[in-house]
Amino acid sequence: MKTNEVHAVIELKITPQRDCGFGKLAERVSKFEQVEACFLMSGAYDLLVFVKGESLQDVAQFVAQDLSTIDGVLSTATHFMLKTYKAGNVLGKLDDARLEVS
Repeated sequence: MKTNEVHAVIELKITPQRDCGFGKLAERVSKFEQVEACFLMSGAYDLLVFVKGESLQDVAQFVAQDLSTIDGVLSTATHFMLKTYKAGNVLGKLDDARLEVS
């Protein structure tokens, strides 16, 4: 992950469509270049979407102008990733202000 990239997870509530359920909307959402992954979920929302952008404003603009305006999207909830502790089964080095003892 580049240090200047912003990553977010977006919960989408959508209306299933006749004869195709959630599939067409999921495909449409997945085609955006900002979308890294899209999953159908059980529970309180329907799709879980992982996105990246150049800034918080870039991701917010994508949600406001692109995702939330799609017919069938009922609501969105955006969660920005602030710090990575583990990704791809690899633990990251935790920021620790203490000096190492040798």
